[in-house]
Amino acid sequence: MSALPSRRALAVGAALIGGAALLTPLGIASLRSDPAGRADAAAGPAAAAPGPTGAAMALADGGAGPLDGDAGAPADGGAGPLDDGGGDAGSAPFEKPVWSATSRAATYGGLSSDACDREMKRRGIPHAPAARGAPLVDRPVRITGALHGVTFRGDGVAKSRSISPFDIADCRLVLALDDLAAFLATRGIIEVVHVSMHRPAPAGTAAPKPKPKPKPKKAQKAPAKSPAGKKAPKGAARAAKPGARAPEKPAAAPARPSQHALGLAIDVAAFMKADGARLDVKTDWHGAIGAPPCGPGSEPKEPSPHAIELREILCAVHTSGLFNVVLTPNANEAHADHFHFDIKREAHYFLLE
Repeated sequence: MSALPSRRALAVGAALIGGAALLTPLGIASLRSDPAGRADAAAGPAAAAPGPTGAAMALADGGAGPLDGDAGAPADGGAGPLDDGGGDAGSAPFEKPVWSATSRAATYGGLSSDACDREMKRRGIPHAPAARGAPLVDRPVRITGALHGVTFRGDGVAKSRSISPFDIADCRLVLALDDLAAFLATRGIIEVVHVSMHRPAPAGTAAPKPKPKPKPKKAQKAPAKSPAGKKAPKGAARAAKPGARAPEKPAAAPARPSQHALGLAIDVAAFMKADGARLDVKTDWHGAIGAPPCGPGSEPKEPSPHAIELREILCAVHTSGLFNVVLTPNANEAHADHFHFDIKREAHYFLLE
């Protein structure tokens, strides 16, 4: 294409990723509690036509009600219908997500290991436990088949999928990838080519510990004053003796693991379509470092159909609140050839670069 697409063309593109094409496959739904404490999927188009493996995303906890402390079902984070945000022609339709405790990223991140396992089984996600190779991953698994007809394949991984550490994912990421696959299938995508999911952490990296609940603060008593005319007890304010050894510095804290080391991130290099087309991030993105990936100013330097479709996909995924962090080649050189999607279990934000 030698010129930017028309507004009408963009409107057609917006329709493809708006309404049912986005909301139903990505399963934007909510749970409500009835007087008996039972949780039901919200009525509406998204709940009326769920996918074959639970794409409607009304999460269940063994049929007992809402997950883990009324976490509820993932919502769209406050995002509404997609539009071009008032941007120039060539920019992807976009609306920023608003973080909430019921967003999908927060809901998946807050799942216990057992609840995550139950949800994978409920959806019928093909997977197998990953016994070795990922010591920092809380519940490591391997995806063993297609999700909604979409295959996830490692690129440049020399070993077979059954033993490669780069194909291991935490079960919480797998739930997010199941939602992602349902959406990609509506765009004719049959394969996601990724650089890696899990990546082994450097030596000395420690797994994160759950944050302890804050204890109630006790009222502090003011120090008792010595009665007038009496001396303070001996040694009360004794200075250190000359030549005394200084207290040892505490050992340095272990390095914090990356989301890849935790199995909660995936680096996507390309999307393969049923018609044989390849949407390649490195060759088709045509962005610029520092430029916004979505909305006004996000138009590609070369507005090819592949570049525009990549933005439509990327911006729809970010708007859905499926991942806490979405990084593109516009972020820095390190991401020149892939999209980075991750879930942060303690994060209360969404980031797009």
